[in-house]
Amino acid sequence: MTSTLGVGEVTALLLDERFYSNPLRPKTFYKLLYFADKELNDVGLDTDIQHFWYKFGTMAKTGGSPVTVDWSDDSREVRCSLSASQVSLPREEETKARLALSRALNRLYEQNTEGLTDDMYEDAPYDVQRHYRRLDKQLSDAIDDKPDYPEVDSSREAVINTVFDIIDTFPVDDYPWLEQDLDLWYSVVSAELDAEEYRPKKAQKVSELFWTIFCIDLAQRENTGLAPEEIAGELDTQDLEGRQEDIRKELELIERERSRLHTDLEENQVVSEAADGVAIALLCLSPAP
Repeated sequence: MTSTLGVGEVTALLLDERFYSNPLRPKTFYKLLYFADKELNDVGLDTDIQHFWYKFGTMAKTGGSPVTVDWSDDSREVRCSLSASQVSLPREEETKARLALSRALNRLYEQNTEGLTDDMYEDAPYDVQRHYRRLDKQLSDAIDDKPDYPEVDSSREAVINTVFDIIDTFPVDDYPWLEQDLDLWYSVVSAELDAEEYRPKKAQKVSELFWTIFCIDLAQRENTGLAPEEIAGELDTQDLEGRQEDIRKELELIERERSRLHTDLEENQVVSEAADGVAIALLCLSPAP
């Protein structure tokens, strides 16, 4: 019977095998942990790492383990209070584990975090996740003067097509209570894409809001045996539904503001047309010089 490696043991060995000494960033850590888990299982080693799908791939439960994931702006790094020397494994198992983790690390060195993320999305439970991944790349490139994803078409027309793909593939049957949120997002983002002054940053913001609402439910459905309270702890909140509602209110506020501005614009246009009509009438009535 083989030993079971938890998230603490796997992280300690990963950090020890890792070639670079700079801090391991949280986003990279979760992707790396996902593939490390697969590599360990492929060589017959048991693991006890609980993953859940969220906004940009999978996350894992680290609460109650030696692993600390620091998201603060001035740090953003993963630390482990357990050292590799403290991991107790039979020599043969440790050798197999280190080789498996080295393979996961090599994928990172060769593909970087973005490449790992693309590979991870091949395993995503829904097609809509892959479409959103493309949308995020498109909008990011449309905002940036130096695109990070030159292989992606970030034109307005391409973004519109991706929005339609998201609408077409959204799993309404699995999440019928989110259909109204989907409609709200489409109303706001399509208006932004149709606007004369296209603002990709605004389209990205409203898309991120909707995607977070969806992913809070996604995390609770697509995970490896985690309770909602455990997921909430990993997302640094005590109330998943409350967070959803706060984000939903923000999205609704954006829609109300958009509708108000649209109404004001229409009213101003009517007033302007009426003023033009009066001016023309007065010109017609003016006596000849």
